[in-house]
Amino acid sequence: MAGLSSAPTEEDPRLSAVIRPAARRFAEVVCPPEVRADDRTERVLREFGLMLGALPAAARKALATALILLDQGARVYPPSRGRRFARLDDRTADAYIRALLARHDAAAEMVQRLKGVVTMCYYDLPEVQREIGYDPAPYIAAVSRRRLETYGPQIRAGEAAVTEGLPARGQPWSAPSGLTSQAEIAGDLKLECGVVVVGSGAGGATVAAELAEAGVDVIVLEEGGYHPTGSFTAETGRALRTLYRDGGGGMAIGRPSVLFAEGRCVGGSTVVNGGMSWRTPTRVLDRWAEQEGVLAISEEDLDPYFARVESLLSVGLQDPETIGRDSELFKAGADAKGWNIVPNRRNQLHCAGTNSCTTGCPTGAKRSMLVTSVPRALSLGARLFADCRVDRVTRSGPAVTGVTGHVVRPGGRNGPAITVRARTVIMAGGAIQTPALLLRSGLRSASGQLGRNLSLHPNAMVTAFFDEDVTGWHGVHQAFQIREFAAAGLLLTAVNLTPTMLAGILPAYGRELGALMADYNRIVTAGPLVTDTGTGRVRNVPGVGPQVFYSLADRDAARVVRGVELTAEALFAAGARRVLLPFDGAPEVRSPGELRRLLARPVSRRSLQLYSIHLMGTARMSEDPRRGVTGSFGEFHGADGLFVTDASLFPGPIGINPMETVVALALRNARRLIERRDRLGF
Repeated sequence: MAGLSSAPTEEDPRLSAVIRPAARRFAEVVCPPEVRADDRTERVLREFGLMLGALPAAARKALATALILLDQGARVYPPSRGRRFARLDDRTADAYIRALLARHDAAAEMVQRLKGVVTMCYYDLPEVQREIGYDPAPYIAAVSRRRLETYGPQIRAGEAAVTEGLPARGQPWSAPSGLTSQAEIAGDLKLECGVVVVGSGAGGATVAAELAEAGVDVIVLEEGGYHPTGSFTAETGRALRTLYRDGGGGMAIGRPSVLFAEGRCVGGSTVVNGGMSWRTPTRVLDRWAEQEGVLAISEEDLDPYFARVESLLSVGLQDPETIGRDSELFKAGADAKGWNIVPNRRNQLHCAGTNSCTTGCPTGAKRSMLVTSVPRALSLGARLFADCRVDRVTRSGPAVTGVTGHVVRPGGRNGPAITVRARTVIMAGGAIQTPALLLRSGLRSASGQLGRNLSLHPNAMVTAFFDEDVTGWHGVHQAFQIREFAAAGLLLTAVNLTPTMLAGILPAYGRELGALMADYNRIVTAGPLVTDTGTGRVRNVPGVGPQVFYSLADRDAARVVRGVELTAEALFAAGARRVLLPFDGAPEVRSPGELRRLLARPVSRRSLQLYSIHLMGTARMSEDPRRGVTGSFGEFHGADGLFVTDASLFPGPIGINPMETVVALALRNARRLIERRDRLGF
């Protein structure tokens, strides 16, 4: 590959000689001028190499190729007079980048993506963060102490309840018995069990714990690594590389393209989500029953499972002292508008308010699968193999026989083979990876719907600047949701972003970006989550792997614009002096009047800047095999012994955060499996 001499690792992030000069020049242009101080440029390049190393090979090659094209393309830019980009003076290099970004085509999109990654790398440097007033470690230490001093007995009781009444298995959770990581695997593995579960997130860990409690011999295979609570910090770049798939940089191709993130670690996306825990709306359950004939799915049917989820995961409201100023301002804006705003329900045990949800909770207060169902399953005798990628589901005739895969070595290298024989296979890889694995295993659905019907629940982000200090990283992630417009498919919420993440999405670069980021502690970021009516598709592309294609419907694009407008109105009502809108080329606005005048003109669908963390629907339930991929309890139509238990089951979007729905369905479906264990042969 031209761009990298090898896939970089944390220890060896080498950029090839082909792209290094262009990458250096690009960093000098898109980062603030201070990037040239000390050895910052070199360290940005190192971080850039690490981020490239977290991407799949095809994406690494694409970005490396983009740098080569950017470098050589400058030769035909008249002011450069035949010189490569790496050899341009500052003024010409800046003009060249501006000219590319102004094109609004595929080249501009790639430059935008490169700019986002490189500026993220710059604002991940500790001294740069301190210069803008972001130094989270002392704050995290202080509020963590406060949490233990104030709620120590309740916390200890809540943690003990996870494995209450279960046999002790020797080692503390810091080195869990029953968990094997890649460093402990020297050669090929051949294993047998009653049930093999692929994935350790909300669905996989839950069903594994339930089956293990019933005495079933369970093996869980997790592609990501094991990262205990004590390893979590506020280092965003490190979290993206170790806890997320593809460095958090997945992309659904469309107009516009939509960035998305998936967790890839023991505990799955529950380790890096915001911890919102809401029951599935009754209207959604009714729709599933009426349209798809899904059985035992009414509110009454699911109520005991929701109650158990909320008990197992300590779902409740935040302690008041953990609610930060950014959330208070957001609520003040909603109150001033007279809008319905509700406190968020979260799976947390006296959260300290560190605002570290998306980089791994450093206190264990967020009750992710890492600290609940995974240890519970292991305590009950389940076996979990981390760093193990499943390549295929194996079959004999119509019945599954297990899975095959391989160990993932550092840097993404293939390690020893792993084969698991089991008469029951449970897929819990999420709405992208589950259909991708089933498709590459040669499985097909008579409905033709496997991999289709992808909903993204797209988000957009409004950035507001206040005259007062906000210090949004002091306090919990998403303390409130505006529900005033839920009937129109809109939820509005404030989400503090780390400097690393914020720099990656702001439209500016260079000196202008530095000026915006200097106001970091006076910024509130918020935006709409949109219930989408358009759908996408997951395909396995030869030489690329799973690829997502998504079409944003015109109706949904209008909802995004309306959600952005409402969010900005709330922020102005709270006292914001200016806001930046998530539209390519949109100017900042300084008043509600300017906002209305700007949005009175049509906003191009392609200009919308969108991202997603709520992926669902690609193996949807239906009792009719002609309409759905799975039945009411996750059984795959046409493959004996194969089940799905993740958000790909959803027959359409649910309009809220999906985690509690996934866990409740996993509990329900596990009960069904246990009742039929004799028939299934485990």
